[in-house]
Amino acid sequence: MKVLVCNRECTPAEPANEKRKISHKMPKMPSLRSRMSPSGIYQFINNPTNKPSDNQILAIKKKEFEGLLHLQTDTVPGNLAYWLVSTFDPYKGCLLDGNLPILEEDIHACMGIPMGPLVVDEAPIGDKSPQFLSLLEAFKSQYEGDLIDVKVILGKHSTQIDGGDSFKRNFVLYIFSSFLGGVKGNKASLRILKSLSDTSLISEYNWCNFIKKKLAEQVLSWQKEEFSEEKTVKENWFGGPIMVLVFIYLDRCVFMVCTVSRQ
Repeated sequence: MKVLVCNRECTPAEPANEKRKISHKMPKMPSLRSRMSPSGIYQFINNPTNKPSDNQILAIKKKEFEGLLHLQTDTVPGNLAYWLVSTFDPYKGCLLDGNLPILEEDIHACMGIPMGPLVVDEAPIGDKSPQFLSLLEAFKSQYEGDLIDVKVILGKHSTQIDGGDSFKRNFVLYIFSSFLGGVKGNKASLRILKSLSDTSLISEYNWCNFIKKKLAEQVLSWQKEEFSEEKTVKENWFGGPIMVLVFIYLDRCVFMVCTVSRQ
């Protein structure tokens, strides 16, 4: 009878009285680094020592941005946001393999912002038209320097308690530079001023379409860098309106027998 002998080392059996150590740590999940955060507008609305004036609140409501007054979070859920941006199809504008399209109507319902008939128009890069340069100069006169940090825009609200044209223009510019637009840095998106020259028309613009377009552009840019075999940046920041994806995704979800409320 032949006997086969295994010449590899055998692992010794565990002692009967020794318990195996099991790690209960969850695997580390990627967290999205976002330049678009609800913190600024949330703090503006809920600042206990420097709240918006009644006229400013009325101006926000008249321009049909009232939904932002009910914002109840000041943070981006990093892990969920990373998954949403990773799986969003920027060409078809949908999540979950096409089962969850992101429509303008969804953005309007979840964010409470205008979806009017006019198309939001940004000034071309380097626009030298007299009308735009005049508007740009008037806006910049409120601040120091040509590159205006997003954080300082709403700092002027304490001197614009009448809720007039300057406040309306600053408010809309701020939310689309810090929360609902698309940026690569932390500077104000001044090209949008072209659609803010006449503040009486603000509510007539389709801001939902503008958000949808910026979302697709920024997701496409982020995905190309994040999933590239040769990443060129150490920290890949996302510059699009991520909370729009978060809110719409949660709005469509049903947890057990509880439907997530929009408010």
